[in-house]
Amino acid sequence: MISIKNLSKSYGKIKALNQLDLEIAKGTIFGLLGPNGAGKTTLVSILNGLLDFDIGEIEVLGVELGANLKSIRKRSAFIPQALALYDNLSVIENLRFFAGIQNISGTVLRHNLDYAISVNRLEAILEQRAQTLSGGQRRRLNIAIGLLNNPELLYFDEPTVGIDPESRNQILETIRSFKDDAKTVIYTSHYMPEIEKLCDEVAIIDHGRIILKGRLATLLQEEKSDSVVFELLHSSRVQLDAIASQNDDLQVVDAATLLLVRQSSEKVGQLLARLASEEIAIRQLRYGTTNLEALFLRLTATGAADV
Repeated sequence: MISIKNLSKSYGKIKALNQLDLEIAKGTIFGLLGPNGAGKTTLVSILNGLLDFDIGEIEVLGVELGANLKSIRKRSAFIPQALALYDNLSVIENLRFFAGIQNISGTVLRHNLDYAISVNRLEAILEQRAQTLSGGQRRRLNIAIGLLNNPELLYFDEPTVGIDPESRNQILETIRSFKDDAKTVIYTSHYMPEIEKLCDEVAIIDHGRIILKGRLATLLQEEKSDSVVFELLHSSRVQLDAIASQNDDLQVVDAATLLLVRQSSEKVGQLLARLASEEIAIRQLRYGTTNLEALFLRLTATGAADV
């Protein structure tokens, strides 16, 4: 479905992608993760023909990207975080407008409209103007617009940002259903629990390279005994950053959580003593975590800007 070999892209002296290799099989819901500046945005932009690359080989949907970009776009869809719709048009008017841009008409239009409307549960709001919709409804309309060409391959960039939990679950159910239709999904998100619920496989990209790839369940099983999560009381981010700066195996998750990787009884004891000296109480210790966030934090460092 997607094959990438030796892909590199630079912005001046900054290497956004550095000899990156990646294979994604047909019918997979694939999570693409990485800290800011890791290269996620650059990679997805290249795959959608929005950016040129310096060197490498890319096949999408079984054909070479550069020579077949037009045909690939007819069979794929990129659904961005920014909403691509017109507030002054109704739901059905938005759908018909964007179908017209793609020259979709006749029987194909009727079939694709029915599919996009039903899978996103838009039947009851077809005549409502987009500006009157809730955040979740607008997101679902955005996805429906992306489905108008009945794509085999879909790219989602943070599709649940800024919506309520019920709407988030509806969107995740919709994306999960694409697997039954043999569609392939490339999914980027900063919500780790979403990735765990949704994706079959993941890749973590850092400094322009894939540093880990595989089936999610297998990766978490392999990593489960390596770390300890400290959930804390009466702590601050400043305190935890100061403590972590003196220990390469310690990472700050948030103002009340520390992650100790490559743990041992000695390291745990030393950290407990340090926390006690700072008058920071322990709410809970979790050994052998299988949390994706713990794995992600262990493998990556935070960058300055997304490329």
